[in-house]
Amino acid sequence: MRSYPLNLIRIMPAQGSQRDARLVNIQARFFYLKELPVKLTVNGEAYDAKRPESVTALLEEMGIGGRPVVVVLNDEVIPASSRSTCGLREGDCVDLFRLVGGG
Repeated sequence: MRSYPLNLIRIMPAQGSQRDARLVNIQARFFYLKELPVKLTVNGEAYDAKRPESVTALLEEMGIGGRPVVVVLNDEVIPASSRSTCGLREGDCVDLFRLVGGG
């Protein structure tokens, strides 16, 4: 009995195959959804948020990231400790209040 060497060849899908097309389609959808502005109401006025991933990102986008403010999202106060994990959705109402001292 004669033995022949065994050659292994990894078979990859050809470029332009359906697998590649699905991957590109998924990436394109993710990019498309990521880049769409989210329509919010901020202090009673319409606002298109370019970075809706968190309340912190919204504050930075608006230029008030480092200032002490009270954030009310849909009638609920958002503590400063959870602003980075609190995402925004289409139609959310955000009210921002400045802290003022005096008496």
